[in-house]
This record gives sequence, C-alpha cells and structure tokens, in this order.
Amino acid sequence: MNQRISKEKYIQRFCTKWVWFSSLTGDLVFFAIVDTLFLTIVKGLTPSQITLFSTIPSALAILLQPTILKMIHKIGNTKSIRVGAFSLLLASLLITFGNQFWVIVLGRLFHEIAFVFKNMENICLKNNLIYAGRENDYIPVRNQSTVAYAVITAVIAFGAGSLFNSNSYLPMILNCILCFGCFILSLTMKDVTKYDVIPEEQIQISSGKNSMIVYVSILSYAFFYTAVNIGQNNSKLLLQYELSDYFEAAKATTYFSMMIAMSRIARVVSNCLFDRLYRKLKDKINMALTAGLIAAFGLILFGNFITGNGMLGMMIMTCGFFIILAVRDPFKIYIQDLILKVTEPEEQQAIFANLELARKIGQTLLGFVVSAVLLQVSLIWIIVRNVCAFSHDAKDDNAPIRIGQKKQKNRRGWS
Repeated sequence: MNQRISKEKYIQRFCTKWVWFSSLTGDLVFFAIVDTLFLTIVKGLTPSQITLFSTIPSALAILLQPTILKMIHKIGNTKSIRVGAFSLLLASLLITFGNQFWVIVLGRLFHEIAFVFKNMENICLKNNLIYAGRENDYIPVRNQSTVAYAVITAVIAFGAGSLFNSNSYLPMILNCILCFGCFILSLTMKDVTKYDVIPEEQIQISSGKNSMIVYVSILSYAFFYTAVNIGQNNSKLLLQYELSDYFEAAKATTYFSMMIAMSRIARVVSNCLFDRLYRKLKDKINMALTAGLIAAFGLILFGNFITGNGMLGMMIMTCGFFIILAVRDPFKIYIQDLILKVTEPEEQQAIFANLELARKIGQTLLGFVVSAVLLQVSLIWIIVRNVCAFSHDAKDDNAPIRIGQKKQKNRRGWS
C-alpha cells in the first residue's frame, strides 16, 4: 500500500515537472516572439537568409538523423531529454552572441537537433503514466503543457516589445538564462520503466496491421508542420514589414509584439478547448484541423491582395496568422497520441525520431523553394523600384501620407 502511494506521489511530481519542462522548452520561448525582429534588425539578415536560417540546419539535421537515432537507442529516454535541453541552451547562446551567419546557423542546427532528442519526453511521459496505471491521462497532461506554453509565450509577448526596444539583446539573454534553468530541471526527471533504455536486439521497426496508420501519421505530420512552420515564419515577416510601412520603428515593434501576444491568446484558447473537442470529434479532429490550416492560408493571401484599404488587409492577415497558431499544438498532440496507442514501446523511439525527420525533410524541400522565390522576387523588386524612381523623380517626396496609404520605406534585404 505504501509502495503504491509512493509510486503515485512520484508520478504526480514527475507530471508537474514534465508540464513545466515541456512548456518552457516548447521552443526558445523569447526568441520565438522576437525572432524576425532580432534576425532582421540586430543580425541584419535578409528575407532569403532568414528562410535559409531554418532550411540549412534542417538539411544538416537530416544527414545527422541516423547518428542521432543510434545515440538515442544507446543512452535512452532520460538522457536524451537532458541532451535535448543542453542543445537548446547551446542554440540560444550561439544565436544570441553569434555575429556571423554561419555561427547563427550553427545555433539553429543545435535547435533542430535538440528537438529530436527532446521528443523522447513524450515517450517518457507515456511510459511513466502506464507504470502508474494512468495511461489515459496522456492527452490531459500533454495538453496542460501546451496550454502552459501558450500562456507563458503570451505573457512574454506582451512585454517583449518593450524589452526589445530598451535593449535588443535583453529578450535573448533572458532566453539563455531560462534554457540553463530548464537543463537543471531535466536532471531531476527520469523514465522509471524498463523501456528507458531498450537493448538493441529488441528494437523493432513498425510492421503489421498498424504500420499503415504509422506511415500515414508520419506523412500527415510532415506536410502539416511544414506548412505551419514556413507559413507562420513568413506570415510573421510579412506582417512585420506591413507594420513598418505604416509606423515608425518603435511603434511598429510595439504593435508587432502586441499582435504576437494576441496570437498566443488564440493559442491558449484553442489548447483549452482541444480536450473537449477531441472527445467529441475523435479521429475527425484531423480533418477539422487541416481545414482550419487551409482557411488560415486563404485569409493571409486574401488580406495580402487587398490594396484599397491596407489596414483591413492587415487585420485579415492577422486573423489567418491567429488560426495557424491555434491549430498547430492540437494536431501535434493528436498525432503523437495516435502513434503511442498503435505502436509497441520497442519501436517508439525510432518512430518519434522519424516524426522529426519527416518534418525536417518537408521543411527543407519547401524552404529551399521559398528561398529561391524570395531571392527572385528581391531582384525583380529592385528593377521595378529603380524604373519607378526614374519615371517619377520629379514628384515631391514629402507629400503627405493619407490614411490607408503606406509610407515608402526600404525594406532590409529587398532594396
């Protein structure tokens, strides 16, 4: 009886630690808020470089995937979580203090590697819950971490603009301190089951009646998250540029951080509603989330093509951006829970590593395409701008700006 109570207390403490760890390391939380501002204003990267900043590390991480997977098999779930937390700390330090493009890219590479190792946290949670006879609590506990992450990033977003305006490095320095604290926290977490480290001869590859479900899940995850990540990054950049066309730098930064904060609130609401929605829709939740993502991109494109009323177009694009944030966490939880239900413990490490691999492959392929398009558009923009300047050089540059008319401002990397 005492042993059972002790086990329940340990698992309860583990779940509490897990929720905090998972939420605080869901990303580089400060960097996720100010990433485009930091990379363009502080580091001076162009739009094509910002895309390559994600694409090149993803490609390198794909090449390193077999080595990383062997390491995960050898060191197990517990140590993989710690390696992931330490890699996030390195990523934060390199991105913050790196002054050359290749150093910043190296930081992003550690960021990509971190999430392959850190993905074992979900297996660790599931194993410990099964050990305590609480296997049905995976989605509620997992959802608690996504809600906490959304709340934390929303709070950060409300103050990030002021922090960035006072000192452009301050948010990233706070990020480094937070990553160090999370690494210390990871040292107190452990997979207490026999599946922490699985002997090599027992490691399985998914086969049998559930293999098709696993393959389809991995492909769905790859396509969905590729669209979400690239769409989120580029729509943020587009909104940032739109704001900079209407307002001076300080106001644009403040309004942009408020916009990001509001998107985090949308993320909190969606995560809070997900558990109830999942119980109602079951596997149909997959189609609902996909439809939401398509609608988000439709709003962003529609808003971008509105020329008569720039503020209206910006509001429509912002709604699309909010929806992207709202659907990403529920889809990830759904796919992870589905895979954990239909697979054996001996094959889960490889499958969860392959989830990240599939996402990286999709992100890399589409990322190179987006970079090429941005580079081509940049060249065309230069030609058009020069022709327009030559044709209208007699016009008064100091003419008043009417409401709904954008300031003509050179965008970094586009002119």
